[in-house]
Amino acid sequence: MTDRVWYFAVGGNRQGPISEDQLRAKIAGGEIRADTLVWNSGMADWGKAGDVPGLIGAGAPPLPPGAPALPRTVQAGVPGAVADGGQEGQPFSTTVGTWGLFGRSIVVIIGSLLVIPAPWVMTWFYRWFIPHIEVPNGKRVTFEGAPLDIWYIIMGSALLGYAGVVHQGLPFLLLPLTAFFNLLTIRWVLSKLRWNGQHEPLRFAGSYLGVLGWGAFLMISFISIIGWAWVMTAASRWMCRNVEGSNEQLSFVASGWGVLWRFFVFAIACLFIIPIPWMMAWLVRWLISQYHLSPRS
Repeated sequence: MTDRVWYFAVGGNRQGPISEDQLRAKIAGGEIRADTLVWNSGMADWGKAGDVPGLIGAGAPPLPPGAPALPRTVQAGVPGAVADGGQEGQPFSTTVGTWGLFGRSIVVIIGSLLVIPAPWVMTWFYRWFIPHIEVPNGKRVTFEGAPLDIWYIIMGSALLGYAGVVHQGLPFLLLPLTAFFNLLTIRWVLSKLRWNGQHEPLRFAGSYLGVLGWGAFLMISFISIIGWAWVMTAASRWMCRNVEGSNEQLSFVASGWGVLWRFFVFAIACLFIIPIPWMMAWLVRWLISQYHLSPRS
């Protein structure tokens, strides 16, 4: 058994993530029984705890009659389970380290500020970060993009980062160009992902007007102080819904409140400087876990 994080289902609802030690404690306390459904990133699908070798003894009591055979969140073809980019399924996780993430993020920031190194540092970061994401189906994903693929787009995006310094209203005026750069970057990143057994590259089917509209909506939502969190979740679900090239649906399942309070805690902690590396890793790990895979309807 490895030290992967675990999920389990109680009353048809997914619980977790928890460590293997916590899982075994719940088994010892009777909360998780032989018929309880469990899953980790090393399993192809949810299964009964009693069927996982070495996890639970054969004498563990079963769940009461009437317990669901499979959580609603991981069923294929459940009535009403619309593939809207926000349905729950099997979550992603990440093994990214605190100092590895923090150090490389600093390099990316410096490279973007200097503009010219931006394509090289961004590609370098993707090549390191993406293999640290654990995909629910157990496939190892890598990134094969090269710095010169879209160097002019990455440099242009870095230059646009200075727009707010010139004038506060300039980022909004340049939003059509920013949306165009973002669209090409998203398409590039998805097309360069590689995994075992891949038949065709992933692709982003979202339109330019969609990227522009969500970008404008997000920018305007900051006026409300808190509304941006809900716009961010809706935009993320729209983007997930438009990822094609796989028989599984990518989704973003976080709620607006979940995004808001975590970013608020992160911002407060950053005022004290020292907690930044740990808070950054905490936030990134949570965000990754909010991306799920489920069978396409």
